Amino acid sequence: MDAITYGSLFLILGSTRLSVLTCCISENPGKHGFLSADAETQEELKDYLLYEEDGHIGLFVMLGETIKPLFYGTVTCMEVKAQGGRCVLHLEALTESYQMDLTVRNRSFQDVAMTSHQLIQKILEPYSQSQILFSIEDKALGQIMVQYQETDWEFLNRVLSAYGASAYIAGNEPGIYLRVGLMDTEEDADWDLLPYVLHRNAAPRETKKGLKGQICYQIETYDILPLGKKVLFKGKELYIGKIERFFRQGLFVSRYYLYFAEGLRKLKYYNPFLGGVSINGVVTAVSRNRLQAQLETDALANYRKKYFFPFSTVAASPDGSGWYCMPRPGDQVRIFFPTADEKESYAIANIQGDSSPASDSPMSRPDLKDITMPDGKAVRFIEGGIQLAVGGNKGTVTLTNDGNAEIVTDDDIEISAAEAVCFSTDGMMSVTAGSRIQFINDAGGNITVTDETVKIDAAMIINN
Repeated sequence: MDAITYGSLFLILGSTRLSVLTCCISENPGKHGFLSADAETQEELKDYLLYEEDGHIGLFVMLGETIKPLFYGTVTCMEVKAQGGRCVLHLEALTESYQMDLTVRNRSFQDVAMTSHQLIQKILEPYSQSQILFSIEDKALGQIMVQYQETDWEFLNRVLSAYGASAYIAGNEPGIYLRVGLMDTEEDADWDLLPYVLHRNAAPRETKKGLKGQICYQIETYDILPLGKKVLFKGKELYIGKIERFFRQGLFVSRYYLYFAEGLRKLKYYNPFLGGVSINGVVTAVSRNRLQAQLETDALANYRKKYFFPFSTVAASPDGSGWYCMPRPGDQVRIFFPTADEKESYAIANIQGDSSPASDSPMSRPDLKDITMPDGKAVRFIEGGIQLAVGGNKGTVTLTNDGNAEIVTDDDIEISAAEAVCFSTDGMMSVTAGSRIQFINDAGGNITVTDETVKIDAAMIINN
């Protein structure tokens, strides 16, 4: 390609065309492309450019009768310099992918059947002018993914790190033009005769990539190629892993950093802000010691296969013995993330409501433990014993450490046996009632005790 000169370059800021005095561009994997440029403008246009233009910028080159884009982006810094009788406008801009880096979000994706491609498409869904070229495996996530205090751009790059890949933004394409992973398509570049510099990064943290992963070829050329593309150089398949474009002696030079695929492989990393976070949810299904929950951060309305969280039970064992104390659908839970890895999350009980419980509330005595169900069933480890209760204390059974037992109910108490019921004591047995005590058997025998009388009815009464 013929060299590009100042005269063939121009900027479009909003609807205004500007002549370029100088410019430089840098592009790196997982980062927004960056443009810095100085352009000459008229005195009467400076206020309009500063205050009224929409902030979108394009850098173009005129090649004969053809106009070729070199950069599209959003202006992040503008500055006007008055120099004698002319004005120089200094601009800094980032590629349109910068729009993905403006809003911090909290959301969760629980569909374990969702694939990597579908998740990435979901991330880019709010951005109408976006295109994606995939070069990573499209397989089911198999886990929950949580975007916590991350922008869409940060979350996207973290998701890609699980596949050893990076996001490559094509700065010369309008909108968000994203290449995910390294493309197999080879660019036609005849660079074998060009001077080059060979680097090796032998730092200890890079040795895990192997020798090929530490190697980088640096060349300079007038050719314009995009980031992440494959080229054949000295008989080796290499990838463009970094680009710097700048003017030298009036000519626009592109410096390319070429890597083996191993050198551009991204190591998996996690969100450091997630560890220690809890997210509130409502139980939707329970299976043994696992549950499904609708979280307040859920981004999906429908699921093919929803994620199951293990539940932190009161006590459990591998064979299922011990306490089985699971919440029910509709109960509140919290999903706790003990580390930055979403796969290690689990559900725990969620207590909501008044932080100053009444005196008769179980929470008013934290030293006394209890297990209470929403329908009023309870097991209470009271002082000096244990109490079973139903119906919000409509019926209770209390066993104390000194051997006493007490049964209290608002309704009837029925004791039945197929053979015999035996009451025995070494001391005194006392039976009390408000108005009447009655003993009846199936043969017709009847003993009735009231306030004033004792009545005995039977076929035969033996008095000894």
